[in-house]
Amino acid sequence: MKKSLLILLAMVLASGLSLGAQALTDNPDYKASVELNAQAVQAFNEGDYDAATNFANQAKERATLSDQYVAKMVAKAAADKEMSKAKAAMALADGNGYKDSYASQYQAAADLYASAQASYASEDYPTAGDKARDTVAAVQAIAQADADAAIAQAKSAIGAAEAIQAPTNYPKEYAQAKTSLADAVSAYDGQDYVTAAQRARASVAALALVKAKKPSWPAVYVVRLIPSRRDCLWRIAEYPFIYNDPLKWPTIYDANKKTFRDPGNPNLIFPGQKLRIPSIRGEAREGAYDPSLQYEPFPKK
Repeated sequence: MKKSLLILLAMVLASGLSLGAQALTDNPDYKASVELNAQAVQAFNEGDYDAATNFANQAKERATLSDQYVAKMVAKAAADKEMSKAKAAMALADGNGYKDSYASQYQAAADLYASAQASYASEDYPTAGDKARDTVAAVQAIAQADADAAIAQAKSAIGAAEAIQAPTNYPKEYAQAKTSLADAVSAYDGQDYVTAAQRARASVAALALVKAKKPSWPAVYVVRLIPSRRDCLWRIAEYPFIYNDPLKWPTIYDANKKTFRDPGNPNLIFPGQKLRIPSIRGEAREGAYDPSLQYEPFPKK
């Protein structure tokens, strides 16, 4: 009996030590177990083994209750952390408008969070923690999908901008868009999907005013063979992409007559002959007329 009692006292003492290590010694059951254990030790030392056994058994019962309390508090503390993360995740979802743009996925996350809150309220802390983690994962999945869509849109916008020579015509806007997209990809690789989506959308926004520039009016016109309506200086000047005014034909003649076969005859022009088209109002003119391009009509006065 004495040997059994020593083993029982050792078990109670071990339980008390483990509780002390948890820094949760302020609960009533732990305090009672410590007090009962002390009484058991005192009775044992006095040779009252029956009393010592009784105190030791009571101490063990209270230590078991204390262990259960400690486990519950540890689970609660863990659940508190997960619930805090879930709350932040739902706030992020609300702040980024996922409720509207990803309605079904948002509702699934909201349901998980509601389930976590219900479990927490019923003190089922392990389940609350699991549901809270699932909530965070659900919101993270939405954020990743949103980032995927935004980055795809940014890449498409940059591709479209490159197709209309944005690097040359809009170098500042194009460079900004490329930098923002690079930032988005970097954030995505770091699993910061919210920032990735934001930077991708900034890339698209940088190209908002980028549009295809219509070609300036031609500086050179090559006389064409048009049987139904033969080119002449009058008709050339009348073309909308030239001067949009047949009365301006002398301007073309004066700029080119030195190259004519007969400089004194403005009517003598030939297919393939290159005519310089001077600027008459300070307008930009470059290159030769290209029938495949769509030119703005030259404004009439």
